[in-house]
Amino acid sequence: MRDGAKTKGQLVNELEELRQRETRMEASETERKKLEEELSIVYDALSSSVSGVIITNLEGRIKYVNPAFLRIFGYREKTEILGKNAVNLFPTEEVKFFTDVKAIIDETRGETEEFISQHKDGTKFPVEVSSSNVTDNIGNIVGRMASFIDLTDRKQAKKAIQESKKQIRVLSSRLLEAEEEERKRIARDLHDIIGSSLTAIKYSLEKEIDNMAKSPVPERTSLEQVVSMVQNTIKETKRIYRSLRPPILDDLGILATINWSCREFQEVYSGIRIEKSFDIEEDKVPKPLKIVIYKLLLETLNNIVKHSGANLVRLSLRKTEGNLELSVKDNGHGFNLKEILSRESHATGLGLTSMKERVEVFGGSFEIWTSKGKGTTILASWPCN
Repeated sequence: MRDGAKTKGQLVNELEELRQRETRMEASETERKKLEEELSIVYDALSSSVSGVIITNLEGRIKYVNPAFLRIFGYREKTEILGKNAVNLFPTEEVKFFTDVKAIIDETRGETEEFISQHKDGTKFPVEVSSSNVTDNIGNIVGRMASFIDLTDRKQAKKAIQESKKQIRVLSSRLLEAEEEERKRIARDLHDIIGSSLTAIKYSLEKEIDNMAKSPVPERTSLEQVVSMVQNTIKETKRIYRSLRPPILDDLGILATINWSCREFQEVYSGIRIEKSFDIEEDKVPKPLKIVIYKLLLETLNNIVKHSGANLVRLSLRKTEGNLELSVKDNGHGFNLKEILSRESHATGLGLTSMKERVEVFGGSFEIWTSKGKGTTILASWPCN
């Protein structure tokens, strides 16, 4: 054997080593292709996302942005923003508590936060930011990723809805005021015209009856029946105009009206005791609310008679913590609130929905607490201003 010639064993070892190296290279190539496929999927997902996405290094320098980010922030090309610090995406006053983008991302990690950001031209707009760390295959943090959602349209839509609700409340308030003015006019006409005419007819008939003392009994009885009919009509007319708008409300105010209403109620329903409590002065109750309070009280007492089986009602009108509150509590058998509200969606029930709407028109809130066997409490509250 010549010097330097390789033995058969050496050649076999070298061949085996070459085969192993080739196998490792093939495995590495397979892993590389797999990684490229995974990166392609991630890239496609980021590119098609409607959220603006950036990836930064640990110093906060932007290394990647997706198309949505360029659109949201007003950039034409990636080169305009790549390499810049992500803190520059926020106005100075917005990041005064954050030293770098890491602080912002730490603030929003695992959840979303709202910030004010700025477009390329410096105009400010609201964004929702969520973020996470970027790690390598052994878990080391190598960068940070943040996602941005432009809230401009959402904020504008929310503002438009709030404005619409405000306008609806104003229009509803005006409608109710116009309705109450019409009720007042009708009540006045019923009292002044129809009521006066019926009263005059009644007195004329009574006078004729007195003049017919010697008339046949059937004739006198007939007129007495007419007087009775007129008397019933007068009572019904009074009931109607009082239900529309009691004169006492305009003459003496809501406190006197509540007292009068409760007396009238207990004359008819003597088995139900009403305990009243007032902790407010008459002039502290806004005029537009007086008829609302009166109507709400009537409707509540009507429901108590029809449905509660109560024998005690506690009523209070008071000013507390900047609010005007009307509370009506009974010791009746209560009811299933969810079931009643479901009925009202089909135009049956206790009128709770309409009561709630009437309260809310004037900026108030309407709450009900009830359960079977434990009575019912209704609380209407309005800001004092």
